Amino acid sequence: MKTLPQLDFLAGAPRPWGGIALAGLAAVLLAGVAFSSWRIEQDNRQALARLNEQAARLLPPAPRKLSEAERVRLTQAARVAGELRAPWGDLLATFEEHGQGDIGLLKLEPDAKAGVVRITGQARDAKSLFAYLHELEADARLVRVALTTQQLERETPGQPLRFVIQAGWRGAPAAPKEVS
Repeated sequence: MKTLPQLDFLAGAPRPWGGIALAGLAAVLLAGVAFSSWRIEQDNRQALARLNEQAARLLPPAPRKLSEAERVRLTQAARVAGELRAPWGDLLATFEEHGQGDIGLLKLEPDAKAGVVRITGQARDAKSLFAYLHELEADARLVRVALTTQQLERETPGQPLRFVIQAGWRGAPAAPKEVS
């Protein structure tokens, strides 16, 4: 008779070494992917911080409110700059080239903001004054030429005629903007 194989009902199942190795490999790969994604996130945060820092350096600083003293100084500087842009040399040459000999210029009062100049002077007589006025009106560089006052100076030797002429010039600068 044949002997029957002995059965061990208490013995454990054979170990699935291939499955355990596969699970360990998956855990290692999962840890590697997690570490890689953490490093990429850290690199992205650092790059974003650098970009924000560069953008902050490139952007102009936020405008701040001007104090009253700064506003006054800025307004005065704009007014002076406007006066300096006026063609003063050309204007002076314009007034001097007309009426030679019979006209004496005493004062030029420019107003660059309004684009006008007031000329105070003396003329030998009314004829030379009106000839000078007519020459200024004919000059293409000047506009709105007007005689505003005239007065005979009886106490001055030769009794000259004192006058004030107001004129604008072509291409007068625009008034500077008010600073707020």
